[in-house]
Amino acid sequence: FYCHENEAGTAGIMEGFNKYFPKIKTSYVRAQTGALYNKILSERSAGRFDVDVIQLSDLAPAVDFQKKGGYEFYVSPESQAYKADHLSTPNGSFFWTGVDPAGIAYNTDKIAAADAPKGWQDIVNPRWKGSISCKIVASGLQFVQWYTLRKIYGAGFWKEFAKLNPHAFDSRVQLFDRLAKGDDMITAIGEYPAYILFKGKGAKVAFVAPPDGLVATPLVVGAVNKAPHPEASKLFVDWAMSKRGQAWYQSNPNLYYGSVRTDAPPMPTGVRLADLKLLYPADWDDYAANREVFAKEWNGMLGL
Repeated sequence: FYCHENEAGTAGIMEGFNKYFPKIKTSYVRAQTGALYNKILSERSAGRFDVDVIQLSDLAPAVDFQKKGGYEFYVSPESQAYKADHLSTPNGSFFWTGVDPAGIAYNTDKIAAADAPKGWQDIVNPRWKGSISCKIVASGLQFVQWYTLRKIYGAGFWKEFAKLNPHAFDSRVQLFDRLAKGDDMITAIGEYPAYILFKGKGAKVAFVAPPDGLVATPLVVGAVNKAPHPEASKLFVDWAMSKRGQAWYQSNPNLYYGSVRTDAPPMPTGVRLADLKLLYPADWDDYAANREVFAKEWNGMLGL
């Protein structure tokens, strides 16, 4: 299993699958989506086919992988519980196993509620210089945030953000761990699942849902072709799409994915994904075409 999730989240997905299929031995590799996708392409070009299932946090590489013929075509009987927008076109390559929404989060010991950011434009306030965080360029969600907010506020928005000398990290756990400890006052990409996890542990963090909406990325799962265990990979897809699989993804503390399954129950907070105002790229093709622009600007901002 190749997965973009942090270590605990990836292990959690395997745990959920093993709960129902204990005789199937599992292993995984985790990395941010950009690095993970480059890894599987390099391996396949070298004639290595070691992967059964891949989960990415970005629709663009998932579509590209489909165009390259990387997925095993398999229409799960569970597909009928999903809208066409949440399935590959045609159905049979991948599906949205959940959605990761993000707003702004801050340390309540460091920032009073009256002084806290209220919307996305507040994250470029010079007050946060040297004490604000974001994610690295390989993050699918970071790409979505860059793209959507750039469309709303213009290219100059991120240039102002760059002046704050933001700290960039690989996983949402790192971002919230620093936030909880007070190493950063604010994170510009506060993932709702991480907020639920840390708030539940008593961390002094607060979540802000900007009026323009929460930036969001689909979490995409598909069985890989030429897989060493093709039947097990199809079984995983069936499980991940099923009610019990989606319940696991949505309720596991290291995941808390919002389910797009049409009969999905609320998340542990009582919130349904449909209750949230979400910001997705309006044009996924244009979004994908801007990957190199994003990488150049983001790495330049981080001094890489």
